[in-house]
Amino acid sequence: MPSARQLDVLIADDEAPTLEVLGAVLEAEGFHVRLARTPEDAARVLRDHEIDAVVTDVMFEGRAAGEEILAATRDLRPAAVCILMTGFPRVEAAVQAMKIGATDYVTKPVEPVELATAIRRAVNEKRLAREELPFHDLVDVLSGLVAKSIERVDPYTAGHGERTRRYCKLVAEDFGLDAKTVERLELAAIAHDYGKIFLDDLGFLTKKGPLTPDERREMQRHPLVGAERLGNHPQLEQVVQFVAEHHERWDGLGYPYRLKGSEISRPGRILCVVEVFDSLTTRRSYKNAWSLEKTMDYFESQAGRAFEPDILDTFLRLLGENGEDWLEAPKRDLAEAGLLVPSASGAKASAENVPREPLPALSGRTRRPDPASA
Repeated sequence: MPSARQLDVLIADDEAPTLEVLGAVLEAEGFHVRLARTPEDAARVLRDHEIDAVVTDVMFEGRAAGEEILAATRDLRPAAVCILMTGFPRVEAAVQAMKIGATDYVTKPVEPVELATAIRRAVNEKRLAREELPFHDLVDVLSGLVAKSIERVDPYTAGHGERTRRYCKLVAEDFGLDAKTVERLELAAIAHDYGKIFLDDLGFLTKKGPLTPDERREMQRHPLVGAERLGNHPQLEQVVQFVAEHHERWDGLGYPYRLKGSEISRPGRILCVVEVFDSLTTRRSYKNAWSLEKTMDYFESQAGRAFEPDILDTFLRLLGENGEDWLEAPKRDLAEAGLLVPSASGAKASAENVPREPLPALSGRTRRPDPASA
């Protein structure tokens, strides 16, 4: 949960229709909303009420008064997060937002549900910076961040983090990892794709065709971006490490650091295997779910290449014991998200669900797509 109480949000904009629409949607999303049409009105609200988040336009009656509202927020409610509404292109918006003290920004015209997501994300990230936050609260915060961000952008990933968490826990406990390390690995499994929400262009997440070289490079930034956004909370040090490692490969051909073998932590190596499994066996916008036979065939071909052989052996044994249930789990989560009705679970691939173009094969005779690099 983001907070024990309802979040109090101030929205400032000189356009009445914008205020009315955003206010109504945010109220429906569970926020308590206060509205202001001038910087002076906004300052009065900030003085009189405990505000958790301020959302303000840049321009008021032809002048850039949004900066005044952000300055008033810093003075009167320094614990509040500030989100800027701007019509500038993405890069310029990000630079301006940081210069004048905003935590985040949304581009106009503002999509109200996107704004609700941005508010929750900003509040939760501020909570992550509090060193005294108990670990069980960190789990709740990160779970909320994922559920309200990446799974909302790409609904086909519904449940991906939680499933990855469960399977990582089983593998880690089988290897005898201590309870604290397992706990941190579970949290990394929940948050491993968090960085995707901060990439410059999220269109590739639901793209039905192959990624362009530029899109692939952009996508490959997400482990490092996610690790950076999780910050420096002392209880998250290992979590951040595992998140950064989840697309590294045993043979050193992964990213972002091209770590090799035991340079990757054991929890990171476990997350590498489990995350790829759930991605392969989940229906996405660009592909149908792989069968158990095809998935196991792929993993066996990647022992000593993408994945550590010992960890892969343990995972394949557990997969042999739980495979059918694990293959059904994504279908249940997609059905719960309204993306897959039970009768469609066995449907054959349609023209719009063909897999993406395979990556170039590595050395060896087997030529298969390599999801560990995607």
